[in-house]
Amino acid sequence: MKKIILYLSAFLFCLTNVVAQNKIIVEASKIIAPVQPTMWGIFFEDINFAADGGIYAELVKNRSFEFTTPLMGWKEIKQNGGNGKLLVINDAQLKPQNPRYLRISSDTINGEYGLSNEGFRGMGIQKNEQYNFSVWVRKKEGNAKIIVELIGTNGKKLGTASLQNFTNDWKKYKVSFTSNDTCSKAKLNVLLQGKGTIDVDMISLFPQHTWKERPEGLRADLVQWLADLKPGFIRFPGGCIV
Repeated sequence: MKKIILYLSAFLFCLTNVVAQNKIIVEASKIIAPVQPTMWGIFFEDINFAADGGIYAELVKNRSFEFTTPLMGWKEIKQNGGNGKLLVINDAQLKPQNPRYLRISSDTINGEYGLSNEGFRGMGIQKNEQYNFSVWVRKKEGNAKIIVELIGTNGKKLGTASLQNFTNDWKKYKVSFTSNDTCSKAKLNVLLQGKGTIDVDMISLFPQHTWKERPEGLRADLVQWLADLKPGFIRFPGGCIV
């Protein structure tokens, strides 16, 4: 038995030495065969914030309250003594493809009442960047105005703006402001100031600077990095999600 083990050990030792003597030489500068540009590329798959929260520059999560949980991403807030209530309304007869909207009622003259959006695990905000806010509004009663606030992780206001003089019919309202600081996890407050009730939908916040400066387009940095790869093709969808 000992002789068998000895012979086997000697055989394996010799085999190791034989294998170790082989060499592979790589000449990186020498072209053996051309590689067609269409043989490599990139693919896009809508998972893990690849689209919403990724290359799409929209900063608001669940902007139209159409998630399975209508207020996912949103949180009720009260400031300076403000109070009121939120009501998600599902009206498929009005908008079959986008039936939900939010009714905000402010019960106090002083203070602010509304909701805050967390973004996609926070909103990445850049100092001196212009941000464009838009929202569809329909007034129900009163003359309350909307206060828009970008809030940093330390509670600092990074930017603010206001909208007012709403009509009794659905209409899109827009306002822009410039951030005074950089923050990787900011949030957006949408508040009613004054007593009144309004319906809101499609609450949106985009950076002014997008890829190729297209309004409400794609993130300039991420898409440019992909373009710089000069891919031979773009596969969409990337996997089995359609």
